[in-house]
Amino acid sequence: MLIGIIKETTPDENRVAITPQIVKNLTSVGIQIIIEKNAGINAGFSDDEFLLNGADICDSPQQICHDCNILFKIWAPSAQECSWLANSPLVIADFRRADNFSCHTFRAFALNKIPRISRAQSMDILSSQNNLAGYKAALSAINSCNRCASMMITSAGTLPPLKILILGLGVAGLQAAATAKHLGAKVYASDIRHETKEHALSVGAFFLDSISNFSDYDIIITCAGTFPNAPILINPTIFNSIPKQTFLLDVSGNIDSSISAPNIHRKYNLPSQIANSASQLFAHNIYNFFCLIYNFPSQNLNLDFNDEIINATYLGER
Repeated sequence: MLIGIIKETTPDENRVAITPQIVKNLTSVGIQIIIEKNAGINAGFSDDEFLLNGADICDSPQQICHDCNILFKIWAPSAQECSWLANSPLVIADFRRADNFSCHTFRAFALNKIPRISRAQSMDILSSQNNLAGYKAALSAINSCNRCASMMITSAGTLPPLKILILGLGVAGLQAAATAKHLGAKVYASDIRHETKEHALSVGAFFLDSISNFSDYDIIITCAGTFPNAPILINPTIFNSIPKQTFLLDVSGNIDSSISAPNIHRKYNLPSQIANSASQLFAHNIYNFFCLIYNFPSQNLNLDFNDEIINATYLGER
């Protein structure tokens, strides 16, 4: 069994789909790993680390795609990469941005379709990556604001804490709320799902059933849903009620795309900005999924479509 990994070509993508530790786990049981030269360099993993743990390094992504039995990727293959996959390998990746995907040169598993069940938690890329996105969202927003986050009482006077509003209390939103709270901000959170109130309170945020005044906040972070299929929460009318000095960070695509302003920052791939940590979690997710579909004693794939996880993630004809 030959597993290939190529350097991601999506703009501003720094992650890699495998780490030296996962390479070691796989090569120790007889699986061959071939990685494109410098595929992990932007995530802080050198070719020497991969070599030391048993991988081979290749200059040609085209050759890797041609030779491999399975391709591990962050994002679905591009049109050019599809043309290299002539030998019908199995591709395991995130297919969220592959709209109307119809490439017939390979079989695929979309890790973004992992069902939210306890048995699949260790394979859930959305949870692992959204956790990091929420963490980075809070850091980025506070760092971009020209005020300190926490209350400060000094001999020169008292500085109040930042007031931060989090819209959407999924994994990213809760982590953003928790991180902002840890940094000393006063955090407010809202979600259409009232059951998220308990989660908001657990991380120290004030839960808002509805928002009557968007002008009360120094920072607004939108985290509802996942890009590119997220609901619009801030339309032009709402935006016009927000002061120009309020910093808005759109993580999921919740601000109407027609709105352009200096205080709006759109960052739909925040895990790439902490690529080392994000790659470690993604690589463990993909490894755990591989362990589900691969029979190590026989060294063959075991695609049991009666399995809920396998059935939910498979793309293409069975």
